[in-house]
Amino acid sequence: MNIQLTIPALLLSSLALSAQAENYVFIAQDNSQETKTCILAGHDNNAKLRRQLLSDSDSLRYSVNSISCNGLSLAQFSHKYEAWGNLAFLNRHSKASNQVLGTVTIEDIAATNDRFSDDITVFVYVSAK
Repeated sequence: MNIQLTIPALLLSSLALSAQAENYVFIAQDNSQETKTCILAGHDNNAKLRRQLLSDSDSLRYSVNSISCNGLSLAQFSHKYEAWGNLAFLNRHSKASNQVLGTVTIEDIAATNDRFSDDITVFVYVSAK
């Protein structure tokens, strides 16, 4: 009986966590490959991001560390826009200065319930190092 109660509780908690995710709309400032890479880094689609990075250069590590999105490294950009799968992938290939260290943030979601209502628009500009 304990197992029967635990499964619905886990399902409800996972639904609550997914409901808290922000929806970002990325608007490219140009049509360059680097801008496309930044937009993919903000979305959580690891396979497309990996293909894009490998199409830019033979060296995955070079591609990850040579693109800056809105003044942030690819890993930092993924972290800022909550692309957690991409963050894990990008942190593995980033040099230390471009990595994101683990942090804990506590936020009162009751005080910010209006944040779930609209998509957030992000304008993306790129600079290559």
